[in-house]
Amino acid sequence: MESLLELCDLIAQNPAQFSEKLAWICNRCPSPESLLTGSPRVSRSQLNAILGVARFLSKCPDHAHETPKSLLLGFYRSIPSSFNPSFWPQSFSKDSISTFFNDLLNCIYRAADLSTDFAADVAGFTGEIVIYTINNSDSEISRIFLNALCLNFPPIQPSDANNLVSTLLDRFEISAIPSSPREALSITPDTTSAQSSPISVNHHQSPGNDTSIASAGSTSSVASRDEASSSRGIMVNGGSSLTWKSNMDIMDGTMGLNDASVYKKALAFFEEESVKSLGKQEIAFKLIGHLLDKVTIDPMLLEHVRGVAKEQLQSILIFLKIRKNDWAEQGQLLKVRINSKLSVYQAAARLQIKALPSLDAEGKSSKRLLHGALALLIEASEACLLSVWRKLRACEVLFSSLLAGISQAAVTRGGQLLRILLIRFKPLVLATCAQADTWGSSPGVMFESVLKTCCEIICFGWTKDRSPVDTFIMGLATNVRERNDYEEEDGKEKQAVPALQLNVIRLLAELTVAVNKPELVDLILPLFIESLEEGDASTPGLLRIRLLDAVSRMASLGFEKSYREAIVLIIRSYLGKLSIVGSAESRTQAPEATTERVETLPAGFLLIARGITTTKLRSEYRHRLLSLCSDVGLAAESKSGRSGADFLGPLLPAVAEICSDFDPSVGVEPSLLKLFRNLWFYIALFGLAPPIQKIPTGTKSVSTSLNSVGSMGAIALQAVGGPYMWNEQWLSAVQRTSQGTPPLVVSSVKWLEDELELNALHNPGSRRGSGNEKAAVSQRTALSAALGGRVEVSAMSSISGVKANYLLAVAFLEIIRFSSNGGILNGGPSSTVSRSAFSCVFEYLKSPNLMPAVSQCLTAIVHQAFEAAIVWLEARATETGQEAEIRESTLSVHTCFLIKNLSSRDEHIRDISLNLLTRLRDRFPQILWNPSCLDALLLSVHSDPPTALVNDPAYVASVRSLYQRIVREWIIVSLSHAPCTSQGLLQERLCKADTWQRTQPTADVVSLLSEIRIGTGKNDCWTGTKTANIPAVMAAAAAASGGNLKLSDAFNLEVLGTGMVSATVKCNHAGEIAGMRRLYESIGGLDKPPSVGSGLNPDLPELGSGALLQHPQSKNESFNEMLLSRFVSLLQKFVNNAEKGCEVDKSSFRETCSQATALLLSNMGSDSESKVEGFSQLLRLLCWCPAYITTPDAMETGVYIWTWLVSAAPQWGSLVLAELVDAWLWTIDTKRGLFASDVMYYGPAAKLRPHLAPGEPERLPEKDPVEQIMAHRLWLGFFIDRFEVVRHNSVEQLLLIGRMLQGTTKLPWNFSRHPAVTGTFFTLMLFGLKFCSCQSQGNLHNFRTGLQLLEDRIYRASLGWFAHEPEWYDLNNNNFAQSEVQSLSVFVHHLLSERLDTSHHDSKGRGLENGGSFNGVKDQCHPVWGQMENYTVGREKRQLLLLMLCQHEADRLDVWAQPIGPKESTSRLKISSEKWIDYARIAFSVDPRIALSLAARFPTNSTLKSELTQLVQSHILEIRDIPEALPYFVTPKAVDENSSLLQQLPHWAACSITQALEFLTPSYKGHPRVMAYVLRVLESYPPERVTFFMPQLVQALRYDDESLVEGYLLRATQRSDIFAHILIWHLQGETYVPEPGKDADYAKFLQDRSFQDLLPVVRQRIIDGFNPKALDLFEREFDFFDKVTSISGVLFPLPKEERRAGIRRELEKIQMQGDDLYLPTAPNKLVRGIQVDSGIPLQSAAKVPIMITFNVVDRGGDGSDVKPQACIFKVF
Repeated sequence: MESLLELCDLIAQNPAQFSEKLAWICNRCPSPESLLTGSPRVSRSQLNAILGVARFLSKCPDHAHETPKSLLLGFYRSIPSSFNPSFWPQSFSKDSISTFFNDLLNCIYRAADLSTDFAADVAGFTGEIVIYTINNSDSEISRIFLNALCLNFPPIQPSDANNLVSTLLDRFEISAIPSSPREALSITPDTTSAQSSPISVNHHQSPGNDTSIASAGSTSSVASRDEASSSRGIMVNGGSSLTWKSNMDIMDGTMGLNDASVYKKALAFFEEESVKSLGKQEIAFKLIGHLLDKVTIDPMLLEHVRGVAKEQLQSILIFLKIRKNDWAEQGQLLKVRINSKLSVYQAAARLQIKALPSLDAEGKSSKRLLHGALALLIEASEACLLSVWRKLRACEVLFSSLLAGISQAAVTRGGQLLRILLIRFKPLVLATCAQADTWGSSPGVMFESVLKTCCEIICFGWTKDRSPVDTFIMGLATNVRERNDYEEEDGKEKQAVPALQLNVIRLLAELTVAVNKPELVDLILPLFIESLEEGDASTPGLLRIRLLDAVSRMASLGFEKSYREAIVLIIRSYLGKLSIVGSAESRTQAPEATTERVETLPAGFLLIARGITTTKLRSEYRHRLLSLCSDVGLAAESKSGRSGADFLGPLLPAVAEICSDFDPSVGVEPSLLKLFRNLWFYIALFGLAPPIQKIPTGTKSVSTSLNSVGSMGAIALQAVGGPYMWNEQWLSAVQRTSQGTPPLVVSSVKWLEDELELNALHNPGSRRGSGNEKAAVSQRTALSAALGGRVEVSAMSSISGVKANYLLAVAFLEIIRFSSNGGILNGGPSSTVSRSAFSCVFEYLKSPNLMPAVSQCLTAIVHQAFEAAIVWLEARATETGQEAEIRESTLSVHTCFLIKNLSSRDEHIRDISLNLLTRLRDRFPQILWNPSCLDALLLSVHSDPPTALVNDPAYVASVRSLYQRIVREWIIVSLSHAPCTSQGLLQERLCKADTWQRTQPTADVVSLLSEIRIGTGKNDCWTGTKTANIPAVMAAAAAASGGNLKLSDAFNLEVLGTGMVSATVKCNHAGEIAGMRRLYESIGGLDKPPSVGSGLNPDLPELGSGALLQHPQSKNESFNEMLLSRFVSLLQKFVNNAEKGCEVDKSSFRETCSQATALLLSNMGSDSESKVEGFSQLLRLLCWCPAYITTPDAMETGVYIWTWLVSAAPQWGSLVLAELVDAWLWTIDTKRGLFASDVMYYGPAAKLRPHLAPGEPERLPEKDPVEQIMAHRLWLGFFIDRFEVVRHNSVEQLLLIGRMLQGTTKLPWNFSRHPAVTGTFFTLMLFGLKFCSCQSQGNLHNFRTGLQLLEDRIYRASLGWFAHEPEWYDLNNNNFAQSEVQSLSVFVHHLLSERLDTSHHDSKGRGLENGGSFNGVKDQCHPVWGQMENYTVGREKRQLLLLMLCQHEADRLDVWAQPIGPKESTSRLKISSEKWIDYARIAFSVDPRIALSLAARFPTNSTLKSELTQLVQSHILEIRDIPEALPYFVTPKAVDENSSLLQQLPHWAACSITQALEFLTPSYKGHPRVMAYVLRVLESYPPERVTFFMPQLVQALRYDDESLVEGYLLRATQRSDIFAHILIWHLQGETYVPEPGKDADYAKFLQDRSFQDLLPVVRQRIIDGFNPKALDLFEREFDFFDKVTSISGVLFPLPKEERRAGIRRELEKIQMQGDDLYLPTAPNKLVRGIQVDSGIPLQSAAKVPIMITFNVVDRGGDGSDVKPQACIFKVF
């Protein structure tokens, strides 16, 4: 069903395009006629189709075709038929029916809202349907439909609406209360005076007691008609306090509820109502409410409806008075009844509210009714509030509904009732606040409803009539300071007073926040402040806490006057609490005093910091808060214990918040800077900063010098090394504060003055004052620990205690900057100053005249901060998406700053910057290819020093020399790892003239780049084996350079020269696009181009969906559409031509791709949806076209374009790589190039191979596989280049590469076995192993198990290469052969280095990894290797086997490449016999074919062959599918012994014909099992294939005692005439007749007598087996060529000079005997005639051989293509 709805949504978006789909859905719907006749029944698919059509119309109601509308309206009209259960499918549950109706009506409702025509059509049926449903409401399905109508009521005609309302009132008997109480209810709220007090609140009652609520709680009253009764509610209690008498008590007397009989009758009436009838009443009220929303009904009928609803609301007052225990039902049944009744009341209340607008008219009558309705709503609300059921969800919803009505009444008649409403509403608000269960942090639903209603009323009244609003608010506010006499009450009863006051305070605070008016704040805040300064709230308590919270909320609104008043009060309160701590007074204070200090006031500070937004107030508040921190720190520093942290810590979250937008890199006022310094001084002193070092528990103690200090030294050390002692929120606050704190360099001239200021931060009486040397030692020890031991304590003796604490604060600050967020400072995007925190940490080193000890400490802080940055970056190596972007941005910012900092005047700073930059580059190589970093580096080479420093030539020369060295090293390192991307980035830098600030690069840059060359063979620029030493990578680098090189030859590429040429070409293409765009815009555009969606080759994967740009919205988009269409069309044309076998022009293909790339890059910042779709299609084509064409030239262009894309737009790296991975996997599926596993033909050397391998020989491939392999080689080089770039900074792209490698190495083995693929194959395996080595780096640590599994698959694939015998291939190119050797040598080098790394890790306990590793697994089935006794040991043995095989293969290819080159005197492989046996066993366990190929690689190794024989024979049942294993158990010895192993031959796979014929030799003595196998093999081949071996088969007749070979030959002659003819010719050729007089010949004849006798017999049997057609062909074929052969005999007696003429005479006598004759030596050539002049006699001593040329055509070819073919004939 979900898929059908999705289809409908898609159709609605484009109905014209998917009209067929829409018609299909409509055809599945039931026809309207079938639904209106008989007893219809629908299927589940028909119901789904109806819902689909309804969903379509809900999104596209004005569709041109009427079929969907007619189908939906027909079904809608037939809904009454659905009330019969037989209408629905079987097993269609009631819940399913309900869901169907809800979805159907929802779609109809939305469709009607969108289309008036459709709404009119629906309205014509709705009245009839609903009335029928009401009249048949006893049906369960009809009630389900009515409930669905309550949710989504469709349109209805006004005339039907009146009828429907009447029907609802008649059919659903709606009553409110029984007759006797109804009679008692003669007083109606309609007549209640506006001055009456409807609610009485008895302050002496406990709201928490349900019983008291039911009997004496405050409730609403029904006022008397008598105006005098309006004052009835107010009474004086004892003359000292006001008491509002409950109106519900009045109702008890008025309605007679105090009379037991009346009460029982009311109870009985409610109990007689069934739950089912209550459900009907709810439905009726809801439906009538929907009708009021849609149409206008008759006024009299509306008045009747309003009266019914009013009676329901009146009955609430009675219903909610009934005590819980008086109900007959209890438990769940009672709860269901109560909920049902409350739902009815809720529906009635909403109906009454909807009827209020009808009273919004001038006139006393409507005003009186409106007053009554308002009073009734308030009284009903009070009844809910004080009911025992108030905590039920239904009661809370009812209460909210009633208050919504009160809010709506406030706006009726232009707000005329506002004054009266507020007077009546105030007691309800106070009653809600008096509820004890609203004390907590969550005030409850009813309190929230009252608050919402108050806000709505006040917001409305604020602009209409301020006077009653002010009176209302002040009336509430007076309850805050109300005093009561508690002397005669116990403690429990005193809780009632705080309940009202606390909640009123909460209400007023929430009101000010919600209304957000400064006038309202100014109205309330002075009262709160006055209460805090005088009266009960001036002392600690709940009232004071609540008032302080309210004051903080008001101050957070950011109104300047109220903010200043509040902040002064809060700061004074906090300092006051500090002064009391530790005094005698603090021991007698209430617990709320601590709460105020620890929670309330800090929360207020934080709230204000979050709330104020203006720059002026935030700056002022920042200064106030930092000043408070300084005062608190100074006051608390002298107190013992942890009080300093206890007081300063709570303020830190507010400080962090107010500093969150502070930019520390901009000039900071000295006064503010000192406040920051003081803050961090106390943070360090009190140990509030998070730990910055991991101090081992075994650290040597310093107790000898700290004993007198006690715990202070321990606290200092613990603050450095952890664990953290304080609130975790404080820790987070310190971290956030660090990002907005400027460097703590207050004075850069005289440290002595600074130290005096620091001494002033200590309280003179403090034990940590300046005179306490032990405290100073403690601080130095903590400082040394914070610096990681870089500076010994003894070296700090000249540093005082306060200076040590200051340096400790600096260490905390600067290290925390990096450990918390990587070292990025606060600052806006428009800031031009570096946001790297290194700009702060280096600031300290710029101070002149630093003491050596201080300088050492500051230098150590720089290094510790750097280490923290490294840790932060490494910890986020696995992040993806936005987090990864933040990490890389942070790394780039730091790198750019350090590059810039290399130009510092201070040599010490330059040295540190260089050291950090080098370490950063080595640890995070991705910065080598970061465009920002490269720009900063290249710009720095030729940037002029600051004007102030120009006059220092030595400095200028030093800086220039340093930059030149760094740039050269930077570029060489980047080229050695990723030469493609490095060249692409350099070309991009050359393209951007503005980046250089000049039209051409300076001479410095040119000289640097001109010296750098890369190429094949050894590179002098770097040492060791780098990624660029891989031949495939270097070939890809040559392609990426854009140079016109022949990649199959050796080359030496100049980076600068080639880069300048390519950069110029790219700039030209970009200029072409820009020029075309300007021209297009100047001429006003062209006609719209055709859609791009057509013209795709059907064999290509889908490249995109739909047209690129169907509705251009601007000239720019129309231009893009035109060019996109053009480029897509051209690229598709190239692909189509390549698929047809046409050659693709390299220059035109590159030109088109380059222009398309320039177009893409010119719109790089576009976010238009249409552009994204079009450009994504073009981008995909650029990635896929080289894969489709699969030639070296196309792939060379591809690498050039891809490098351009990822260099100019690094953000597209993932998109480009994703497309390339898909294209790579596509080449696997289509078996191209490297993956052409089914291609067995390997070129000229393979012509003799078909007879040596089992199976049929394959036809020549249409495309040269070597070209496709070379294309894959280039492609693979680009992949490796990209891997080196992204391996450290993009988990997404690494996962894409992992997907590629997973698909590449999947089993079964799917690689080509072409010998030219050797280097490419092992380069791919090297790529896989390099990727798997990422498991040791952080970003793929979570994928360790998957990487280890992939590594095993790569080892398995690598070993699979050696499952076949070694082969050779000559490309006639020495460079290719050398590159193959180098590719394999690099792979061997990686295997050797990996073994060293593995042994190193094992020595450190690698086997103790977590459960995600296979290490240590024993006796389990591995997913790659199968059953293994010990994974670790078995894996190592497989690695050794692979290493040995690769070393041998490298030696073999090296000899092939340099057959006469210098070689070592001894072989590199020196393997013992035991090792050979181990190799054979390991290879056999991996794949028996690998073990068998070992024997082919080492044919003279007897130990190996002996072990293989044992392995084959012991695993005979497992290798039946391997023909190469036959020689190891089918031996002459096994035949002599009639070995049981020969019993496996009937089940063995067919071998090659060559191997099968070997078993026909005498050594095997015609063993029946061997012969049966041989004959089965021969039978598996077509007879024409076997004719090549006819001489051997004829000779096998000599030993054919069982006539098995003869039987095969006779059967084969029945299958092939050609086979029969060739066999007869061979039999005739073997027939021997001795010449008379030659005894030797006769003796030989006698020796072969049995064989000679058999030959004519077999010949005759063949002829006898011919059918007439075959016999006719035989006779004509043999007769024709017998005549030709006999010419040789005729010429024998003739002289030599006459023989040529004799040949002509004889040839003229021969006539053609049909068109199916063929040449005996070439059965595929049909003879069409003889060239009579072609006969030539040849030289021979005894015979006269002749050569005759025939006119022939190919069998099955073109009959008109006649060719000459010469043959030699001779008579024996």
